[in-house]
Amino acid sequence: MRTALIHAIALAIALPLFAQTPQFPGATISTVRASGDLRHQIESSSSATEKSWVGYTIPLGTERHIEICCSLDDDNVNIRTNDDALSDEAAVLYRVKDGRIASIRIFSSCAIHAHGAQITWIEGVDPRASVNMLYAMAKENTSLSHKAVFALGLHDGGTDPLIDLARHSEYSKVRSEALFWLAQSAAHKAAGALRDAVDNDPDEEVRAKAVFAISQLPNDQSIPLLDELMRTHRSSAVRKKAAFWLGQKNDPRAVQAITEYLRH
Repeated sequence: MRTALIHAIALAIALPLFAQTPQFPGATISTVRASGDLRHQIESSSSATEKSWVGYTIPLGTERHIEICCSLDDDNVNIRTNDDALSDEAAVLYRVKDGRIASIRIFSSCAIHAHGAQITWIEGVDPRASVNMLYAMAKENTSLSHKAVFALGLHDGGTDPLIDLARHSEYSKVRSEALFWLAQSAAHKAAGALRDAVDNDPDEEVRAKAVFAISQLPNDQSIPLLDELMRTHRSSAVRKKAAFWLGQKNDPRAVQAITEYLRH
Protein backbone atom coordinates (compact mmCIF):
# COMPACT_ATOMS: atom_id res chain seq x y z
CA MET A 1 0.00 0.00 0.00
CA ARG A 2 2.78 2.43 0.94
CA THR A 3 4.65 1.70 -2.33
CA ALA A 4 1.51 2.32 -4.39
CA LEU A 5 0.88 5.60 -2.55
CA ILE A 6 4.44 6.79 -3.18
CA HIS A 7 4.10 5.85 -6.86
CA ALA A 8 0.84 7.80 -7.16
CA ILE A 9 2.37 10.87 -5.51
CA ALA A 10 5.39 10.70 -7.81
CA LEU A 11 3.14 10.56 -10.85
CA ALA A 12 1.08 13.48 -9.63
CA ILE A 13 4.25 15.55 -9.30
CA ALA A 14 5.72 14.45 -12.63
CA LEU A 15 2.71 14.72 -14.94
CA PRO A 16 0.99 17.95 -16.01
CA LEU A 17 -2.58 17.55 -14.77
CA PHE A 18 -3.68 20.95 -16.11
CA ALA A 19 -5.66 22.07 -13.08
CA GLN A 20 -3.86 25.33 -13.87
CA THR A 21 -1.90 26.52 -16.90
CA PRO A 22 0.36 23.61 -17.98
CA GLN A 23 4.08 23.95 -17.60
CA PHE A 24 6.08 24.18 -20.84
CA PRO A 25 9.81 23.94 -20.07
CA GLY A 26 11.71 26.48 -22.14
CA ALA A 27 8.67 28.55 -23.17
CA THR A 28 7.51 32.09 -22.49
CA ILE A 29 3.85 31.94 -21.43
CA SER A 30 1.23 34.66 -21.27
CA THR A 31 -2.38 34.07 -20.22
CA VAL A 32 -5.60 35.66 -21.46
CA ARG A 33 -9.29 35.02 -20.85
CA ALA A 34 -11.55 33.45 -23.46
CA SER A 35 -13.44 36.20 -25.24
CA GLY A 36 -15.82 36.12 -28.21
CA ASP A 37 -15.47 33.66 -31.08
CA LEU A 38 -12.79 31.09 -30.18
CA ARG A 39 -11.31 30.67 -33.65
CA HIS A 40 -11.15 34.41 -34.20
CA GLN A 41 -9.40 34.85 -30.85
CA ILE A 42 -6.84 32.17 -31.71
CA GLU A 43 -6.17 33.47 -35.21
CA SER A 44 -5.87 37.03 -33.90
CA SER A 45 -3.17 36.00 -31.42
CA SER A 46 -0.40 35.37 -33.94
CA SER A 47 3.02 36.95 -33.83
CA ALA A 48 5.94 37.16 -36.22
CA THR A 49 7.76 34.17 -34.76
CA GLU A 50 7.38 30.63 -36.09
CA LYS A 51 7.41 29.45 -32.47
CA SER A 52 4.25 31.27 -31.44
CA TRP A 53 1.45 29.00 -30.23
CA VAL A 54 -2.02 29.50 -28.70
CA GLY A 55 -3.52 26.86 -26.44
CA TYR A 56 -6.20 25.87 -23.98
CA THR A 57 -7.45 22.87 -22.02
CA ILE A 58 -10.11 20.40 -23.16
CA PRO A 59 -11.90 17.81 -21.01
CA LEU A 60 -11.14 14.25 -22.11
CA GLY A 61 -14.11 12.11 -23.06
CA THR A 62 -12.39 8.83 -23.94
CA GLU A 63 -13.44 5.55 -22.31
CA ARG A 64 -9.79 4.52 -21.95
CA HIS A 65 -6.93 5.99 -19.91
CA ILE A 66 -4.46 7.29 -22.46
CA GLU A 67 -1.17 9.14 -22.59
CA ILE A 68 -0.55 11.48 -25.52
CA CYS A 69 2.95 12.82 -26.13
CA CYS A 70 4.05 15.19 -28.88
CA SER A 71 6.63 17.80 -29.80
CA LEU A 72 6.20 21.34 -31.06
CA ASP A 73 9.01 20.77 -33.55
CA ASP A 74 7.34 18.08 -35.67
CA ASP A 75 3.97 16.49 -36.34
CA ASN A 76 4.69 13.15 -34.68
CA VAL A 77 2.46 11.99 -31.83
CA ASN A 78 2.74 8.99 -29.54
CA ILE A 79 -0.47 7.60 -28.07
CA ARG A 80 -0.69 4.67 -25.71
CA THR A 81 -3.13 3.22 -23.24
CA ASN A 82 -1.87 3.94 -19.74
CA ASP A 83 -3.94 3.22 -16.64
CA ASP A 84 -1.54 5.44 -14.68
CA ALA A 85 -2.47 8.48 -16.80
CA LEU A 86 -4.09 10.56 -14.09
CA SER A 87 -5.26 13.56 -16.08
CA ASP A 88 -8.83 13.88 -17.29
CA GLU A 89 -7.82 16.85 -19.45
CA ALA A 90 -5.65 17.44 -22.49
CA ALA A 91 -3.93 20.51 -23.90
CA VAL A 92 -4.53 21.67 -27.47
CA LEU A 93 -2.01 24.04 -29.05
CA TYR A 94 -2.46 25.92 -32.31
CA ARG A 95 0.28 27.60 -34.35
CA VAL A 96 -1.05 30.58 -36.27
CA LYS A 97 0.58 31.77 -39.49
CA ASP A 98 -0.63 34.67 -41.64
CA GLY A 99 -3.78 34.96 -39.57
CA ARG A 100 -4.81 31.31 -39.96
CA ILE A 101 -4.30 28.15 -37.92
CA ALA A 102 -1.38 26.27 -39.50
CA SER A 103 -0.64 23.43 -37.05
CA ILE A 104 -2.29 21.62 -34.14
CA ARG A 105 -0.66 19.73 -31.29
CA ILE A 106 -2.44 17.72 -28.58
CA PHE A 107 -0.95 16.19 -25.46
CA SER A 108 -2.01 14.76 -22.12
CA SER A 109 -0.20 13.25 -19.12
CA CYS A 110 3.11 13.91 -20.80
CA ALA A 111 5.55 16.81 -20.56
CA ILE A 112 6.12 18.86 -23.72
CA HIS A 113 9.40 20.70 -24.24
CA ALA A 114 8.80 24.04 -25.89
CA HIS A 115 12.39 25.09 -26.78
CA GLY A 116 11.93 28.87 -26.82
CA ALA A 117 8.30 28.93 -27.91
CA GLN A 118 6.00 31.84 -27.09
CA ILE A 119 2.69 30.43 -25.84
CA THR A 120 -0.53 32.34 -25.31
CA TRP A 121 -2.72 30.33 -22.96
CA ILE A 122 -6.47 30.97 -23.08
CA GLU A 123 -8.23 30.38 -19.79
CA GLY A 124 -11.92 29.65 -19.42
CA VAL A 125 -12.59 28.20 -22.90
CA ASP A 126 -16.12 26.77 -23.16
CA PRO A 127 -15.74 23.09 -24.22
CA ARG A 128 -18.74 23.50 -26.52
CA ALA A 129 -16.97 26.30 -28.38
CA SER A 130 -13.91 24.08 -28.76
CA VAL A 131 -15.98 21.16 -30.12
CA ASN A 132 -17.79 23.44 -32.57
CA MET A 133 -14.55 24.92 -33.85
CA LEU A 134 -12.85 21.53 -34.28
CA TYR A 135 -15.95 20.13 -35.99
CA ALA A 136 -15.93 23.02 -38.46
CA MET A 137 -12.21 22.48 -39.12
CA ALA A 138 -12.73 18.75 -39.70
CA LYS A 139 -15.42 19.47 -42.30
CA GLU A 140 -13.08 21.71 -44.29
CA ASN A 141 -10.92 18.80 -45.49
CA THR A 142 -7.65 20.70 -45.20
CA SER A 143 -4.27 19.45 -44.02
CA LEU A 144 -5.53 20.04 -40.47
CA SER A 145 -8.70 17.94 -40.77
CA HIS A 146 -7.12 14.76 -39.42
CA LYS A 147 -5.83 16.56 -36.32
CA ALA A 148 -9.24 18.15 -35.78
CA VAL A 149 -10.87 14.72 -36.02
CA PHE A 150 -8.24 13.35 -33.62
CA ALA A 151 -9.01 16.13 -31.12
CA LEU A 152 -12.74 15.42 -31.39
CA GLY A 153 -12.01 11.77 -30.65
CA LEU A 154 -10.46 12.82 -27.34
CA HIS A 155 -12.80 15.68 -26.52
CA ASP A 156 -15.67 15.25 -24.09
CA GLY A 157 -18.69 16.10 -26.21
CA GLY A 158 -16.97 15.11 -29.47
CA THR A 159 -18.81 11.84 -30.10
CA ASP A 160 -21.91 13.19 -31.86
CA PRO A 161 -19.86 15.41 -34.22
CA LEU A 162 -17.72 12.37 -35.05
CA ILE A 163 -20.82 10.32 -35.84
CA ASP A 164 -22.06 13.11 -38.09
CA LEU A 165 -18.71 13.29 -39.88
CA ALA A 166 -18.63 9.50 -40.30
CA ARG A 167 -22.07 9.50 -41.87
CA HIS A 168 -22.20 12.73 -43.81
CA SER A 169 -18.77 14.12 -44.66
CA GLU A 170 -18.30 14.32 -48.41
CA TYR A 171 -14.63 13.37 -47.98
CA SER A 172 -13.77 9.68 -47.65
CA LYS A 173 -10.61 10.37 -45.62
CA VAL A 174 -12.57 12.36 -43.04
CA ARG A 175 -15.23 9.62 -42.81
CA SER A 176 -12.54 6.96 -42.32
CA GLU A 177 -10.74 8.86 -39.57
CA ALA A 178 -13.99 9.69 -37.79
CA LEU A 179 -14.90 5.98 -37.77
CA PHE A 180 -11.49 5.06 -36.37
CA TRP A 181 -11.66 7.54 -33.50
CA LEU A 182 -15.25 6.59 -32.71
CA ALA A 183 -14.09 3.03 -32.13
CA GLN A 184 -11.18 4.22 -29.98
CA SER A 185 -13.01 6.72 -27.83
CA ALA A 186 -16.75 6.04 -27.79
CA ALA A 187 -17.35 2.31 -28.05
CA HIS A 188 -20.76 2.55 -26.38
CA LYS A 189 -22.09 4.75 -29.21
CA ALA A 190 -19.84 3.73 -32.08
CA ALA A 191 -21.23 0.34 -33.13
CA GLY A 192 -24.27 1.70 -34.96
CA ALA A 193 -22.26 4.26 -36.94
CA LEU A 194 -19.61 1.69 -37.81
CA ARG A 195 -22.15 -0.86 -39.02
CA ASP A 196 -23.93 1.83 -41.02
CA ALA A 197 -20.64 2.65 -42.75
CA VAL A 198 -19.97 -1.01 -43.55
CA ASP A 199 -23.42 -1.33 -45.13
CA ASN A 200 -23.86 2.03 -46.81
CA ASP A 201 -20.66 4.01 -47.38
CA PRO A 202 -20.10 4.44 -51.14
CA ASP A 203 -16.31 4.12 -50.84
CA GLU A 204 -14.85 0.60 -50.64
CA GLU A 205 -11.81 1.80 -48.68
CA VAL A 206 -14.04 3.46 -46.07
CA ARG A 207 -16.07 0.26 -45.73
CA ALA A 208 -12.86 -1.68 -45.17
CA LYS A 209 -11.70 0.78 -42.52
CA ALA A 210 -15.09 0.53 -40.83
CA VAL A 211 -14.60 -3.24 -40.50
CA PHE A 212 -11.19 -2.60 -38.97
CA ALA A 213 -12.69 -0.02 -36.61
CA ILE A 214 -15.26 -2.59 -35.50
CA SER A 215 -12.37 -4.91 -34.66
CA GLN A 216 -11.03 -2.21 -32.31
CA LEU A 217 -14.16 -2.22 -30.16
CA PRO A 218 -14.08 -4.22 -26.93
CA ASN A 219 -14.33 -7.96 -27.64
CA ASP A 220 -17.84 -8.23 -26.19
CA GLN A 221 -18.98 -5.88 -28.99
CA SER A 222 -16.54 -6.58 -31.79
CA ILE A 223 -16.63 -10.39 -31.90
CA PRO A 224 -20.42 -10.73 -32.39
CA LEU A 225 -20.38 -7.95 -35.01
CA LEU A 226 -17.45 -9.43 -36.91
CA ASP A 227 -19.03 -12.88 -36.72
CA GLU A 228 -22.27 -11.55 -38.20
CA LEU A 229 -20.44 -9.69 -40.97
CA MET A 230 -18.37 -12.75 -41.80
CA ARG A 231 -21.46 -14.96 -42.10
CA THR A 232 -24.10 -12.72 -43.59
CA HIS A 233 -22.79 -9.59 -45.30
CA ARG A 234 -23.63 -9.23 -48.98
CA SER A 235 -20.10 -8.07 -49.86
CA SER A 236 -17.46 -10.78 -50.20
CA ALA A 237 -14.77 -8.17 -49.48
CA VAL A 238 -16.44 -7.27 -46.18
CA ARG A 239 -16.86 -10.95 -45.29
CA LYS A 240 -13.17 -11.62 -45.91
CA LYS A 241 -12.03 -8.63 -43.87
CA ALA A 242 -14.36 -9.53 -41.00
CA ALA A 243 -12.94 -13.07 -40.99
CA PHE A 244 -9.39 -11.70 -41.07
CA TRP A 245 -9.88 -9.34 -38.13
CA LEU A 246 -11.79 -11.98 -36.22
CA GLY A 247 -8.77 -14.24 -36.69
CA GLN A 248 -6.54 -11.64 -35.04
CA LYS A 249 -8.51 -11.84 -31.82
CA ASN A 250 -6.87 -13.68 -28.95
CA ASP A 251 -10.23 -14.81 -27.62
CA PRO A 252 -11.79 -18.31 -27.60
CA ARG A 253 -15.10 -16.83 -28.77
CA ALA A 254 -13.43 -15.66 -31.98
CA VAL A 255 -11.86 -19.09 -32.53
CA GLN A 256 -15.24 -20.72 -31.99
CA ALA A 257 -16.95 -18.36 -34.45
CA ILE A 258 -14.40 -19.06 -37.17
CA THR A 259 -14.51 -22.82 -36.51
CA GLU A 260 -18.30 -22.93 -36.79
CA TYR A 261 -18.20 -20.82 -39.95
CA LEU A 262 -15.70 -23.18 -41.61
CA ARG A 263 -17.78 -26.23 -40.67
CA HIS A 264 -20.77 -24.83 -42.55
